[in-house]
Amino acid sequence: MGISNKLKTILLALGALFIVTNINTANATIIDLNARYNTTSNPVSLFLTKGTYEVTPIGIADGGIYNAWNAWGYTYGCDSSGANCRTGWINAYSLSSSEFAAVTYYDGIRYATPYLALANAINSSFTLSIDTTVDFFIADRPYYDNVGGISLNVTAAPAPAPVPEPSTLLLLGSGFLGVAALRKRIKNLTVA
Repeated sequence: MGISNKLKTILLALGALFIVTNINTANATIIDLNARYNTTSNPVSLFLTKGTYEVTPIGIADGGIYNAWNAWGYTYGCDSSGANCRTGWINAYSLSSSEFAAVTYYDGIRYATPYLALANAINSSFTLSIDTTVDFFIADRPYYDNVGGISLNVTAAPAPAPVPEPSTLLLLGSGFLGVAALRKRIKNLTVA
């Protein structure tokens, strides 16, 4: 009976080892970019470890301070859908690091409301091969008349699940065969 309990314990441990292969607890960071202050010369800098990151524009409803920003301080000349304004709300943001040059994400449309701009904002992602600082900013000049800003949720992308090597699978298979043979032997001993 004691060997049977040990066998169960071993099987449970092996099962747990192979089921829980990769737990990635990605912490999210919200970055709030003020359109007047967090420009090219005054970015929000975030130190990140190597890996892949996803950037999602979020609004006030999701924990940010801003929904969108306006480069003129007023809205003018929008079409009936609230888009294609001559001046209006923008969803543009930029980022850069020592590993990549500045890149701006923007759908190129000005909107009648910050909510429309946010609803059409573009997600982005980037990969770092080393631990480094990433700068987030709004690339606009002049910026003294800007209002609002944009809030970004930065999260580490989940790491891909590891694929076992053939030698690992062979070792695992032989282990299961050995456990099955041991179990059969124990069953035969207890029957006799």
